[in-house]
Amino acid sequence: MFLLLPLLCAASAHGQSYSLGVNIPAAATATINAEVSMTLNRKWSLHLPVYYNPFVFRDNRKWQNFTLMPGVRYWLRESYVNGFIGANAIASKYHITWKDSRYEGKAFGMGISIGYAWMLAPRWNLEIEGGISLVRADYTKYECERCGPKKGEYSRWLAIPNKLALSLIYLF
Repeated sequence: MFLLLPLLCAASAHGQSYSLGVNIPAAATATINAEVSMTLNRKWSLHLPVYYNPFVFRDNRKWQNFTLMPGVRYWLRESYVNGFIGANAIASKYHITWKDSRYEGKAFGMGISIGYAWMLAPRWNLEIEGGISLVRADYTKYECERCGPKKGEYSRWLAIPNKLALSLIYLF
């Protein structure tokens, strides 16, 4: 909280130039997340969403990851108002159990998105965003979710959903 204090003080003289948000569906999956952003001008803004999930669930189920998705948005009206289109990079380190296999690896790529921001109050927005990415996934696959033997090492390109978000945003 103390780290945000300089931003609050600096932003008060410049209007709504910064934002801090949380992706509600991601938080519902126990993924700790936040997105900071700043406007570059009336039509452009920079964004840095960060996702982290260190948790292990019942039956050793995991969706562990540390993911960064820096990006830029072009606002159709003006920054933080109405529709936007975006482009972003993705870097992720993950450890996932799925069915009877465990996957550990890294993914890097680029994506595009489209979204809309609704003003709830002078400093609060609700945003919806969705998109698609092309990522290079390098991973090791294991036979079972706990300690099975290695099945192999893989590298492949994947088209995946990206930036699936319903976010509550605070504007500075």
